[in-house]
Amino acid sequence: MVHNLTLVHLLLVGAAAGCIYLSLREVRRRYISTWRLFAPAFLALFAGTILSLLQFAEHQPPWLFGAALAAGFVVGAIRGVMIGIRHDMYRPQVNLTHAAKLLLLWVSIVVGAAVAVECAGAFLANPDLEIFRLGAALVAMLCGGAMLGRALLLTIRLHLADRGST
Repeated sequence: MVHNLTLVHLLLVGAAAGCIYLSLREVRRRYISTWRLFAPAFLALFAGTILSLLQFAEHQPPWLFGAALAAGFVVGAIRGVMIGIRHDMYRPQVNLTHAAKLLLLWVSIVVGAAVAVECAGAFLANPDLEIFRLGAALVAMLCGGAMLGRALLLTIRLHLADRGST
């Protein structure tokens, strides 16, 4: 343990780095498989959940994190409905603009920033930073919910488009 940093913080950094890496890989690809849609979302949700659990230990109300997750899921689901899908010869293809791809990358970077705020707050152990740690946990939960909602709606729409073509 270095100051107040633990192995949990190392797990958080790994999850945030994996989320950013997989989002970057998704941005570069033309075809997106289902696991590639869900992998960064699950890593972001993992980071948000762990940050929330750290805040539960500080006696924060759980409904805040549930509300952030639900709001993020709704935003992500709306985004998943708005993304265009087209068919090529073999399978449905997600039609994303470059700006839409970069938005996914920015959301994963925000998750990484939330983890960085938590790690800095734990390292400094200043009681005045607790509000920032709470905000970081809420933002990470919001981003994780948004990524999960987007992945779920896109997967459903891709599955329905694929069934309609056969």
